[in-house]
Amino acid sequence: MKADPYQIDIDFFIDENLKKPIRKPIGLISDYIQDRRIMPPSTPFPGFWSNERTPYLIEIMNNMAPHSPVQHTVFMKGAQIGATANAENVIAYWIDESPAEILFISATGDLLEKWATKRLEPLIDSCGLRHKFAAQTENTHTRRTGDKTFVKEYAGGALDMASAQSAASLRADAKRVLIRDEIDGAPILLRTHEGNWLNVSYARTNAWGARRKVLDFSTPTTFEDSAIYKEYLAGDERRFFVPCPYCGTMQILEWERIKPETTAGRIENVFYECAKCTEPIRNHHKTGMLKAGEWRPTGQSHSRYYRSYQLSTIYSPVGMIDWFELWGLWTRAQEENEIQSFTNLYLGMPYKEKGSRPKLENVIELRGNYKSRSVPYGVLFLTAGADIQRGSESRPDENPARIEIEICGHGLGYRTWSIAYEIFYGAVDDPYSGAWEELYEFIQAGKLNFNRKDNYAFTPELGFIDSGDGNISHVVYQFCERLPKWFYPCKGDSMVKTRKGEKSDIAGFKSYKRFRATKLDQDLTLYTLSTEHYKNIIYRNLKLQRRDQEPQKPGFCDFPADYSEKYFRMLVAEEKKSDGSFQSGGRRNESLDCRVYCLGAADVYLDSAVKLYIASQQSRGVHPMQLQQINSRTILDYLTIKTGQPVPVTPAKGSKKN
Repeated sequence: MKADPYQIDIDFFIDENLKKPIRKPIGLISDYIQDRRIMPPSTPFPGFWSNERTPYLIEIMNNMAPHSPVQHTVFMKGAQIGATANAENVIAYWIDESPAEILFISATGDLLEKWATKRLEPLIDSCGLRHKFAAQTENTHTRRTGDKTFVKEYAGGALDMASAQSAASLRADAKRVLIRDEIDGAPILLRTHEGNWLNVSYARTNAWGARRKVLDFSTPTTFEDSAIYKEYLAGDERRFFVPCPYCGTMQILEWERIKPETTAGRIENVFYECAKCTEPIRNHHKTGMLKAGEWRPTGQSHSRYYRSYQLSTIYSPVGMIDWFELWGLWTRAQEENEIQSFTNLYLGMPYKEKGSRPKLENVIELRGNYKSRSVPYGVLFLTAGADIQRGSESRPDENPARIEIEICGHGLGYRTWSIAYEIFYGAVDDPYSGAWEELYEFIQAGKLNFNRKDNYAFTPELGFIDSGDGNISHVVYQFCERLPKWFYPCKGDSMVKTRKGEKSDIAGFKSYKRFRATKLDQDLTLYTLSTEHYKNIIYRNLKLQRRDQEPQKPGFCDFPADYSEKYFRMLVAEEKKSDGSFQSGGRRNESLDCRVYCLGAADVYLDSAVKLYIASQQSRGVHPMQLQQINSRTILDYLTIKTGQPVPVTPAKGSKKN
């Protein structure tokens, strides 16, 4: 008997209707996961998931629910507090209760593979989600299952997994849910020169607007470089307050209040001293304290849809790492000089190394008796250095887009004078408008021409413009092509390594150069500068005090009398670390960067002048042995006569090359 086609359709719709959920989706992720997920025997607490064990995760979890207004959650944390398991709960919810497109990003490919095989697969099976996976598109030429190691397809979406450096994965389809694990474990810039991987991956959520859900979590690294710390500061900086079991005072658990108990010089136990009543709180008290705890904001978020959280391992639940064990780790960290690891991993805070920098009050005293835009006697030539700041979109009034430029004078003994410091405000993403056009008109109007008291004219011999972090390099290149040929793009490298066959030109360093020139095309050259080398010179010279009479010591730095304190704060903003590196610690450092570019430009100019001078002498038939003595000091002596400067009777001491 032939089947009734209408009955076939009816049966089909009945079957499809039966597949519909018979209840409303669970609204809170914490309600969904409670007594549903089964933790494997290899975990500290095998068996059904219990929110009471880690109550501090509940709010963070529920921020990621569909009906929560929070769009972006940042969690800066210590080790062994359940952050990764928390993210997995979020993933299970969005696969099961509210299917959507999800992107999970791990710092490296190795970490991603480990998570996908050892964490995700048990999660899927314990929550009974395996049956949901099926290929969502049909192709007769392939055998797609929809259940692959790094891709899980289901009705309503897919879970894609990628490493932070997988550029192709980060710029693919739109995703509603974005989870980024250990963001401080990956280089912030993509190897493909596409910019900051956090920005690239975040753009995947733009199509969802206010319905996007982003969760970032990580242990931090250093105060200067930590991406999670910067994200934490952009939020409302929530801390978990817990009550003292004795006096009930709500407080944040801080490492400074962990105290050892000793017997005959041996540590027998560790307790927490209440900030109010000073009673000794024991590790076993944490269960009740965590249950009664609550998150409280301690800062102001840039958006009411953006929340940030910080939690140390001190809060780790009973049964995981305890205070006595933490104290042992702290003691070992001190003995092995691993304080940074302890600060990052267990205190969940960025590490800030104490460095050295010139004292601000002493540097301010270096202001001379001349005004800006005037050229004192002693200046032999000028250079320029420009720093580009893209500004902050969320805080444009505090940190606007701009170009800052310094004009620096150079004299015998590598003495310097700051001649002018200018700031041009406006957008910096178009070389023909905004701050770029302001600077261009400034140059075209001849405002980079300066005069000495006797009207001797000076114009910068060479100028460098910072080409930035790669996002606006093309803009800088285009702008330099508009300018006189003495303006070049530059970029900084901590120390420029020598290549095969090259000789070092930095005293005391066998394998580094002050700068390197790279031809970008026929008309454009990019200079890479060893920034640590030049910052060392600047900081060393800033410590030189003014003599009562001229000449000043070689390398002495002079500044106009009308320079503000703000300029000098930026000049000494960075701390020199024990490893020789420099870190700004978030402080404004534009004038220091400009000064680096000025010194680099001076070296390039003098080296070029030496080569030209030698070539001219060779053409005149001067013997090669005589030319071996020609160096940058020769050029400075030549410029002394050319600019009409009085030639010192006694040459300045210590004027060897930087």
